[in-house]
Amino acid sequence: MAQQSSRLNQLLTLLDTGSTQSTRLAAARQIGDIAKSHPRDLASLLKKVAQYLRSKNWDTRVAAAHAIGAIAQNVKHTSVNELFAAVEMKMSEIGIDGTLGNILALPYQCKFVSSVSFQSFDLNKVLEFGALLASRGQVSCSVGLLN
Repeated sequence: MAQQSSRLNQLLTLLDTGSTQSTRLAAARQIGDIAKSHPRDLASLLKKVAQYLRSKNWDTRVAAAHAIGAIAQNVKHTSVNELFAAVEMKMSEIGIDGTLGNILALPYQCKFVSSVSFQSFDLNKVLEFGALLASRGQVSCSVGLLN
């Protein structure tokens, strides 16, 4: 992994300081290949590449965007059916009837979730606090509603 890390550092340097745009884009593609080889390091890799999206240099920002795209193309994408199956399995493991109907009915049974609307959505708060939904210490919905 140390060898991979030094390769990544070299590619990130090329992403930032490559002499031509084609050099930078080749580095971006190779960063995507690293994501394919090491899917468990995805969050770390994205964090390292994302800092280049804020560069003052236009070519660096473009290359970083291409690297993010290459990473996205090279990681396994989970389907909706796989997500539902995983949720149902976790729910059944903890003793909750995890049928798809119960999962889909949860937002309608939960006072907090059903009271959220697009008009009350504040993007500035999301950016400031980093969370879409916050209970403010109050829990108005419990998993027990599914039974």
